[in-house]
Amino acid sequence: MNFERMDTPETRAEFERRFHYMYHQMKAGKFHVGPDVSMGGVLKVRKLPNGRIDFLSVNEQARLQANTVYNMRNFKDPEHGDNE
Repeated sequence: MNFERMDTPETRAEFERRFHYMYHQMKAGKFHVGPDVSMGGVLKVRKLPNGRIDFLSVNEQARLQANTVYNMRNFKDPEHGDNE
Protein backbone atom coordinates (compact mmCIF):
# COMPACT_ATOMS: atom_id res chain seq x y z
CA MET A 1 0.00 0.00 0.00
CA ASN A 2 1.35 3.41 -0.96
CA PHE A 3 0.78 6.38 1.29
CA GLU A 4 0.91 9.96 0.14
CA ARG A 5 2.46 12.61 2.29
CA MET A 6 -0.06 14.96 3.94
CA ASP A 7 -0.13 18.39 2.37
CA THR A 8 0.79 20.94 5.05
CA PRO A 9 0.27 24.70 4.90
CA GLU A 10 3.19 26.90 3.92
CA THR A 11 1.58 30.30 4.46
CA ARG A 12 -0.76 31.91 6.95
CA ALA A 13 -3.48 32.02 4.29
CA GLU A 14 -3.20 28.26 3.68
CA PHE A 15 -3.25 27.62 7.43
CA GLU A 16 -6.39 29.70 7.92
CA ARG A 17 -8.04 28.12 4.86
CA ARG A 18 -7.82 24.73 6.60
CA PHE A 19 -9.51 26.03 9.75
CA HIS A 20 -12.26 27.78 7.78
CA TYR A 21 -12.82 24.61 5.73
CA MET A 22 -13.10 22.54 8.93
CA TYR A 23 -15.49 25.11 10.46
CA HIS A 24 -17.79 24.94 7.42
CA GLN A 25 -17.68 21.13 7.41
CA MET A 26 -18.66 21.13 11.09
CA LYS A 27 -21.44 23.64 10.47
CA ALA A 28 -22.79 21.56 7.56
CA GLY A 29 -22.77 18.41 9.70
CA LYS A 30 -20.16 16.71 7.52
CA PHE A 31 -17.43 16.55 10.15
CA HIS A 32 -17.89 13.73 12.63
CA VAL A 33 -15.51 12.33 15.23
CA GLY A 34 -15.70 9.23 17.34
CA PRO A 35 -16.52 9.31 21.05
CA ASP A 36 -12.85 8.89 21.99
CA VAL A 37 -11.71 11.97 20.05
CA SER A 38 -11.43 15.18 22.01
CA MET A 39 -12.49 18.42 20.33
CA GLY A 40 -10.98 20.53 23.11
CA GLY A 41 -8.18 21.90 20.96
CA VAL A 42 -10.50 22.96 18.14
CA LEU A 43 -13.02 24.52 20.52
CA LYS A 44 -10.29 26.69 22.07
CA VAL A 45 -9.24 28.33 18.78
CA ARG A 46 -9.97 32.06 18.97
CA LYS A 47 -10.33 34.79 16.39
CA LEU A 48 -8.62 38.14 16.59
CA PRO A 49 -10.67 41.37 16.39
CA ASN A 50 -9.80 41.61 12.68
CA GLY A 51 -11.31 38.14 12.04
CA ARG A 52 -8.00 36.33 11.60
CA ILE A 53 -7.18 33.21 13.60
CA ASP A 54 -5.19 33.78 16.79
CA PHE A 55 -2.21 31.45 16.25
CA LEU A 56 -1.43 31.50 19.97
CA SER A 57 -4.73 29.72 20.64
CA VAL A 58 -4.03 26.86 18.18
CA ASN A 59 -2.56 23.76 19.75
CA GLU A 60 -1.11 20.71 18.01
CA GLN A 61 -4.37 18.76 18.24
CA ALA A 62 -6.37 21.51 16.52
CA ARG A 63 -3.72 21.92 13.83
CA LEU A 64 -3.66 18.19 13.10
CA GLN A 65 -7.46 17.96 12.94
CA ALA A 66 -7.69 20.93 10.55
CA ASN A 67 -4.98 19.50 8.30
CA THR A 68 -6.58 16.04 8.31
CA VAL A 69 -10.08 17.31 7.49
CA TYR A 70 -8.70 19.49 4.70
CA ASN A 71 -6.60 16.68 3.23
CA MET A 72 -9.56 14.28 3.32
CA ARG A 73 -11.76 16.61 1.23
CA ASN A 74 -11.09 14.62 -1.96
CA PHE A 75 -10.88 11.19 -0.33
CA LYS A 76 -12.90 8.47 -1.97
CA ASP A 77 -13.60 5.30 0.01
CA PRO A 78 -13.78 2.46 -2.51
CA GLU A 79 -15.82 0.36 -0.10
CA HIS A 80 -18.48 2.93 0.78
CA GLY A 81 -18.50 5.32 -2.18
CA ASP A 82 -17.24 8.86 -1.99
CA ASN A 83 -17.05 11.09 1.09
CA GLU A 84 -20.20 13.11 0.39
